[in-house]
Amino acid sequence: MKKRGKWILLLTCIMVILFPKVFYAEGTQGQPDVFGKYAVSIEAKTGDILYDKSAHARAFPASITKVLTAILLLENVKPGERIAFSQKALEQEKSNYQIEFKAGETVDRDTALTILMVLSANDMAYAIGEHIGRSEEAFAALMNKKANQLGAKDSHFVTANGLHNPEHYTTPYDMALIAREAMHHPELMKAMYTKHAKVTTSLQTKEIFNKAKFFKNPATIAGKTGFTSQARNTLIEINKQDDKEIINVVMASANPIIYEDMKIISDHVFPQLEKHTVLDKTNWKQNITLLNKQIEGELERNIVLETRGGEEKQFKTVFTPLAQNEEKLYSKGIVKGEVIGQIELKKNGLSVEKVNVLAKGDTVFHKPIFSKTSNKPILITMFAGLLILFIGLRVRKIRRVKARKAMLYNRMR
Repeated sequence: MKKRGKWILLLTCIMVILFPKVFYAEGTQGQPDVFGKYAVSIEAKTGDILYDKSAHARAFPASITKVLTAILLLENVKPGERIAFSQKALEQEKSNYQIEFKAGETVDRDTALTILMVLSANDMAYAIGEHIGRSEEAFAALMNKKANQLGAKDSHFVTANGLHNPEHYTTPYDMALIAREAMHHPELMKAMYTKHAKVTTSLQTKEIFNKAKFFKNPATIAGKTGFTSQARNTLIEINKQDDKEIINVVMASANPIIYEDMKIISDHVFPQLEKHTVLDKTNWKQNITLLNKQIEGELERNIVLETRGGEEKQFKTVFTPLAQNEEKLYSKGIVKGEVIGQIELKKNGLSVEKVNVLAKGDTVFHKPIFSKTSNKPILITMFAGLLILFIGLRVRKIRRVKARKAMLYNRMR
């Protein structure tokens, strides 16, 4: 049955390559269809969905799971920290035949990242999860927590390597959000586009190669492949054309058709995007109050994004003032161009970009004569002095009265 299935898949691939128009019909809402059962394309900064074929449907991710594992690796393991292969890690289903590890063998963090992305090594992924979480279950809990933080709310991860488990699932959109987070980690982006590397463990040095075909796409700047018989072929590609960056995810496809899927999506999506000024510093201002004075702020720069026409008005802004020290304000004031806060641009609940807010002019603060903080000891001293003076005067008055009474008494005698 397995052989028959492989022949059917092979014949399907040949038919798609020879007669693409038969298979790639027009999809929903005027978008082209792809062979993969599930697909999405999002704009990398805004997270806007640009292509959607069952983008929120649950599917098995296979090894594209390892992008999330890599993110947790960089967030939880220090550079130079060593990760050891346990016997259980070595018992994982083999996905790499370029390098054999032994129980107790160790690698540093950056080597682990390279092996994970270049070889998609299941044993490496398991070792990372074991090192961070101390158990597969604990690491899975960290994966789900992180995914939820990124907005990937329709996912449930069970394994660090993506080996099949009926309870290990995600969606194309969720995986795109996870890949979006990967773009904030330069080391991970580099590893996701490394074709060849020399790696050194505690026991050996080896040359390793990434056999993925996404390197042939000139627009690709990072990618991750995946495959299990249940998930079929899965693929993440981060593509760039001029200043436009998109994240494409295709799931439940076939190899090599999945790369044609990616090309179809990119060709459809890139022309949709145009530069738009979302926040213009010339007509934007933000005032804040410091020590009862109004400080006028301005943007450090314009925020220009690649969006579809009309969508530049759909963003929300959140202003956060910079915490200020009162004594420093009195001594130095606010200087023109000084950072007084930050604007965060948001869309669909996702943080898109942040920009500093600067003081538009100089501001001097004059310390009041009676300050609640710095003059407190003086006030106490003054109050004590007045109290002593009052008591002294009172005692003096009493003595005068007594003396006067004594004089009258003596005269009367």
